[in-house]
Amino acid sequence: ISLWRSLKLLREISALYGGPQSAFSSLRLLRLIFRNLFIAGGLEAGDSLLQNILGGGIAGKISAKLSEGAINGLMTARIGLAAVKVLRPMPFVALPEPTVAQLASDGFQAGVKARFDESIQLLTDAGAQIVEVDCPSFEYAVSAYYLILPAEASSNLARFDSVRFGKRVLPEGSPTIERVMAATREAGFGPEVKRRIILGTYALSSGYYDAYYGSAQKVRTLIQQDFAKAFAAADVLISPTAPTTAFKFGEKLDDPLAMYLNDIATIPANLAGIPGVSIPNGLAENDLPSGLQILAPAKKDGQMYSAAAGIEKLHNDKWGQRMIDFAPELEVS
Repeated sequence: ISLWRSLKLLREISALYGGPQSAFSSLRLLRLIFRNLFIAGGLEAGDSLLQNILGGGIAGKISAKLSEGAINGLMTARIGLAAVKVLRPMPFVALPEPTVAQLASDGFQAGVKARFDESIQLLTDAGAQIVEVDCPSFEYAVSAYYLILPAEASSNLARFDSVRFGKRVLPEGSPTIERVMAATREAGFGPEVKRRIILGTYALSSGYYDAYYGSAQKVRTLIQQDFAKAFAAADVLISPTAPTTAFKFGEKLDDPLAMYLNDIATIPANLAGIPGVSIPNGLAENDLPSGLQILAPAKKDGQMYSAAAGIEKLHNDKWGQRMIDFAPELEVS
């Protein structure tokens, strides 16, 4: 929550001490809470915060109002269905119908696809309007991202030279500045960080800047333009958060490309600088949770949280409990 919104929220809540009845009737307070509470983790977190601040009676009324408003908002929402095709990365192809044929791919887990289909059906039943959008530049998002990100990492991490920032490792023998710097970076940076620094340094080197980094920035601009066109037709875009459920620790260390491709659905939002949120979307393979991503236009965070809260409420009503309640008990030895 921004500092301005936090201060405004505190100022509005302070009015409660003048009388709970007038506070509950304040539409400004309702709108403010509706826009900000879901940052803390959805309807349940909003419930808890309301209980702590306002007390049981009025908090229950406001929370019920928020739940009702979230569902009612979906009845008029225009939702672009952002489908992910893993083998040919085009993550945001929306569909006019709730059948997502583009999700058929060897790299997309069947359980993740099934949960996404179910959420689409829930939205359709709730009255959301499904619209079709076209974002052709998203095909190049992963390639552009993994040129821009390493280039920025290479530039920013250059400051860790053992002199001005971070740790310092003294090598054996004569500790010249070059040897101290090399020993420090060898000890301080892990394999993935080193991989990205090397890739970024190469992309920024003389003779390759325009061919690689410059071209990636042009793709970034095209992605922003595609988002602008998509949001002219849809209030929010949705997609699976990742093509698979979580893999085990260390399982993909020998295959960094496979790890990078798991970011295929979330990378376009990072490049465009727009808000995105992931909410639980049911259990998929090996009883592991899958995610549903909701994206909104820049500076429309409240729109995104409202849609996420509405979808979360639809899920909770269908499941009869929250997603966290499906989690198994951990055995502590």
